[in-house]
Amino acid sequence: MGTTVHRDLVYASVDGTDLQLDLYVPDVRPAPLVVWLHGGGWLRGSRGVGAEQRLAPLADHGVAVAAVRYRLSGEATFPAPLDDARAAVRWLRAHAAEHGLDGTRIGVWGASAGGHLASLLGLTDDGADAERGDASVQAVVAWFPPTDLLRRDSDLPEGPPPPFLTGPMPEPSFEARLLGVDDVRDDRPAALAASPVAQVHPDAPPFLLVHGDRDGLIPSEHSRDLYRALRAEGVDATLWLLHGANHEDPAFDSPASLAAVAAFLRHHLLPSGGSAG
Repeated sequence: MGTTVHRDLVYASVDGTDLQLDLYVPDVRPAPLVVWLHGGGWLRGSRGVGAEQRLAPLADHGVAVAAVRYRLSGEATFPAPLDDARAAVRWLRAHAAEHGLDGTRIGVWGASAGGHLASLLGLTDDGADAERGDASVQAVVAWFPPTDLLRRDSDLPEGPPPPFLTGPMPEPSFEARLLGVDDVRDDRPAALAASPVAQVHPDAPPFLLVHGDRDGLIPSEHSRDLYRALRAEGVDATLWLLHGANHEDPAFDSPASLAAVAAFLRHHLLPSGGSAG
């Protein structure tokens, strides 16, 4: 199966800065469309990290992927990255047909901080109007997301620090920097507004939550709590715990894992429930 990559597509301009995305379009049709939001603690990272291990393989499974550059906490505080994700969805909905894609149903997929933003994108809405368009998503895949910002300072790691953590954690914390405060408890309303577990409602789209049970950075209880909250509201939610997997573990990029993500997205985004034409 072939994939065409359209790079550096400008989906929005904010304060004179162009925000871009890369679009991975598989040759097979029909192909569901998912927005990819990278991790990095809202502080670092880029849309192309892991593209060969994660994004291109998902496109090989017949899912079109839009890898989005969103503003990091050193550029703008919350809700700026969420606003950017919404802008990307609106742009994709307006331009999907130009790439042979159906923009009526769009999913979102993210890891770590990106999984947090993906969850919020699925759970919150800033309203659709004729000028801006519809930013709703119809399926959410969240890998090892922080879901409750107020509990992060008391979290107990379930495993050793992940290999990419080579120094002390930042001060202020990733979460505090996202909110633009010294401590997340300095602004509890903002922390709650930015916590997916506090935004759950019965009309949320289907969720697939995937977390390692040896996460040394964000304990799996974050995904467990969000799963329980979603199920309590009657939302279609699935929780997978990867045995022995740490934060950003290679197990998440295994062929079996990516095939399952693709199957979930095809099932919920294609009108035929996942069968190819």
